[in-house]
Amino acid sequence: MPHTIKNVALAGASGNVGARVLTALLDLGFNVTVLTRTAKPFPTAARVEVVDFTSVESLSAALVGQDAVIDTTFSPEVETPLRLIDAAAEAGVYRFITSDFGLDPELPGIHDMPVFGRKKVSYEAVKKQAAQNRLTYTLVACGAFLDWSLSTGFMGLDFQGKKASIYGDGNNVVPWSTLEDVGTATANILLHPEETLNRPVYVHSVYMSQNQIFDATKAVLGSEGWEVKHNNMEPLLAQAMTDLKTGNISAATFEVQIQYCLATKALAHPWAKDDNPLLALQEWDLEKVKALIKSIAQKSN
Repeated sequence: MPHTIKNVALAGASGNVGARVLTALLDLGFNVTVLTRTAKPFPTAARVEVVDFTSVESLSAALVGQDAVIDTTFSPEVETPLRLIDAAAEAGVYRFITSDFGLDPELPGIHDMPVFGRKKVSYEAVKKQAAQNRLTYTLVACGAFLDWSLSTGFMGLDFQGKKASIYGDGNNVVPWSTLEDVGTATANILLHPEETLNRPVYVHSVYMSQNQIFDATKAVLGSEGWEVKHNNMEPLLAQAMTDLKTGNISAATFEVQIQYCLATKALAHPWAKDDNPLLALQEWDLEKVKALIKSIAQKSN
């Protein structure tokens, strides 16, 4: 019997991904309950419920009557997603979407990276619950966040300073998705519960290499005056692993692991299976990418 999903609980709705997922869910007419630690304003169409994220009992009580739970929380600790998964199973929730939103979880080596440890634990937990017929699950593989990576410097492009930090040779073509596209795809999973049953879905806004994005940036901002640095990712990864072991941890410790993956074809490459058509996404053309770069560059001035 096909399942119809109408009532959706969303955790992490104030975050970068969660806010876009919330908008997309409301646009599609779902009944949304936002799970939050403290009372805060959300769109009036959403129901807001304050819960204790340290308590499976509190979470489970809040999830009674929900058809789906979407976890968009982001933090290093693993207890919150595990409690959400346990609570969803106890409450009889049909579909759980984990807070993955990254590279292909089926690729050997991805979830072995410490930065993806939380995602690995969540994936193993939902698979275990699904094997016991307590819930079903979906993961969203979207590559790296295109707009976020450009605006935060994670891409390695400094628009104001005209500096480019290239990871490896910069030629590895990988999936990039905007936060809005990720939100759209995630919400649309719930319109296709059978087609997305117990598997990762694979979406993207563009397939591009870092060099191709840099070329697009130069086309927008001018090709003169750029300072370019090429990074050998192997020693950078080794240093990040050492820093983890010694406790000398910074944001770069985790960023380098992701950047290493994006520079390595065995760990990041265009999807063999592409769910864009199923989940209502259209691939961007180069002009749209340039327009995004121009918009972000203007805001950084």
